[in-house]
Amino acid sequence: MNSFLVVVVLVASMIPLSARERYHVPIARDDERTLVYQMPYIDVDVVKNDFGPGPNNLHLVAVMVTQGQRAEIINGTTVRVYVDWADYLVNASAGYAGADRVANGTYIVSNGYAQSRARWTVRYMPDMSV
Repeated sequence: MNSFLVVVVLVASMIPLSARERYHVPIARDDERTLVYQMPYIDVDVVKNDFGPGPNNLHLVAVMVTQGQRAEIINGTTVRVYVDWADYLVNASAGYAGADRVANGTYIVSNGYAQSRARWTVRYMPDMSV
């Protein structure tokens, strides 16, 4: 049994790191943008804080909207969110109407072998200082 383990370890150590690296699962992290001014669309570079084996090999494969309006993939790394601020959703936990306007959803990033899912959020919190 011990000799079998030694053989497995020796064979695995002979595989070059570059060959093993591409099969690692990417790590997608949640992204959030907070706005103080309303804009017709917002670009969120979601791949910027995600991790994957090798440089520049992650790309978006899907984007879903769970709250808000419409979202699309731009250049394989960015989620463009179109929000109709006149038809916003109010966060009930904020305590008063208009306190927090939120559009959010999920996205899937891939390195060509494996996929990972994370959330994107665009929050509008107007500057109400006098």
